[in-house]
Amino acid sequence: MGEDERVRAHEVDTARAPIPLIVDVDTGIDDALALLYLLASPEAEIAAVLCTAGNVPVHQVAANTLAWLEVCGRPDIEVAVGSAVPLVAPLMTTEDTHGPRGVGYAELPAPTRGPSARSAAEAWVELTRERPGELTGLVTGPLTNLALAVRLDPGVLTRL
Repeated sequence: MGEDERVRAHEVDTARAPIPLIVDVDTGIDDALALLYLLASPEAEIAAVLCTAGNVPVHQVAANTLAWLEVCGRPDIEVAVGSAVPLVAPLMTTEDTHGPRGVGYAELPAPTRGPSARSAAEAWVELTRERPGELTGLVTGPLTNLALAVRLDPGVLTRL
């Protein structure tokens, strides 16, 4: 491959459309960093961020997620709250690792908006129905919301 061909191949590769994502998180330190990287990446289009209990309780996860999206200037991204507990075991949070609110000792502003009216499981189902074959699911926390979505509509997985 000649130099001109390599340059054209690189231009085509970097000019790709962003990958549309459903991101399902339990926003602690690790998920916050992943979310920040995705928000900064031209290769990612976040269709929605779905929250589940994990590192901290689900309502703290939602508050963290909403706050990070606002800090990054992306209040347009839907945030849906999902499961408050795992399906098969008791909830075990990790404030000892992730800090009292799940984001170390960062002081985030209180979010100025709340989460969407639909549940995270409903969002998985409805978003994949609206955009079949277009969305990629990225789950960085427990798989509880996706499992509940599969219970609602087993076809959700084939639409991702």
